[in-house]
Amino acid sequence: MMTFLKRLIIILITFGISIVLDTISMPNFFEAIRPNWTTMTMLFWAVKLRKHFGVGSAWLMGLLLDISKSFVWGLHGFTFALLCYIVKRYYPRIRSFTLPEQTILIPFLFAAQSLITIWVNGILGNSTPSFTHWVMPIVVSSLFWPILNILLNEICEVFGINDK
Repeated sequence: MMTFLKRLIIILITFGISIVLDTISMPNFFEAIRPNWTTMTMLFWAVKLRKHFGVGSAWLMGLLLDISKSFVWGLHGFTFALLCYIVKRYYPRIRSFTLPEQTILIPFLFAAQSLITIWVNGILGNSTPSFTHWVMPIVVSSLFWPILNILLNEICEVFGINDK
């Protein structure tokens, strides 16, 4: 019971921090290169805690991001659930990847999320962001992935969080 509570608190804190980092107001230049903090955090927990963090958890975190950023309700929920499903489906392969190999895989997951977001916004008649506004976050997120991965793994080590 205590392990479950500790795991839940750490996950909620990391998601809270990532949502703040995703929603904090920034100048236009930095807005264009803002990493997808919440997506990276969700992907980390989906890989790290396969048994305890699933598609439903990812969907819920996506809805919280939609609410906090005033996005179309369910857009991030859907993309997070889809990315989490992909990670769960290919878990043995992804888990066996080294950090540099994961860093090569991650941009494809971010690109899938961006393409779905652009597609849905296009269907709804919303303006489509410029090429830079949807490619740069993919690149920057991919560069930040190893740092976030190492940091969250250290937090897991300190608090004894694992998938058991």
